[in-house]
Amino acid sequence: MEIHVITDGVQTVKEIIKKILMIHEEVDFLHIREKTKSASEVMEIVSALLENGVSRDKIIINDRLDVVQLQQLSNIHLPGNSFSIQTVKEFMPSLKIGRSVHTLEEAIASEKAGADYLMFGHLFATKSKANLPPRGVELLEDICRSVSIPVIAIGGIVPETVSKLSNIKLGGMAIMSYVMASDNPSFALQQIKESLLEVEKNEQTL
Repeated sequence: MEIHVITDGVQTVKEIIKKILMIHEEVDFLHIREKTKSASEVMEIVSALLENGVSRDKIIINDRLDVVQLQQLSNIHLPGNSFSIQTVKEFMPSLKIGRSVHTLEEAIASEKAGADYLMFGHLFATKSKANLPPRGVELLEDICRSVSIPVIAIGGIVPETVSKLSNIKLGGMAIMSYVMASDNPSFALQQIKESLLEVEKNEQTL
């Protein structure tokens, strides 16, 4: 199962760079999701990561197609209110495109439109979505059964909730605050991985 780490929008540019450099070798993908930062700040983050050995193929930019172009990256993640998948595919056919979805209907439509993967959430209760009820595991299972492209779960994923993802045909999980808000992101990530390993062991014994 892929592990995605997503920036949480509250760290400074220097903090983001420092924390990602601590964990980049231990994750499959790194999402730069910084809605309040300028294009130049996002460019600064990406440039620093690339200069310090982060794989270009691991970096996924949220929404900022201009940054993807200028940095010659291969991945973009489109929020539900962003560009249409078809428009981006026509403009840059080689891009790998992810789409955030919140309903089964959105998931099916996004797959038909050409998305390469989906991100569904928020799955569990989380402080960043304190006023919104979690969408839950049942809907996640429905989506995973209804599409053929990978589905990445996000929202409230911590070591204690990883076990609830057992026996779901997931493409991966995305962690935001638990890792990025930690003073020791490497240790936080290791705790997630240990919980995931325990789930996989239990699945193999069933």
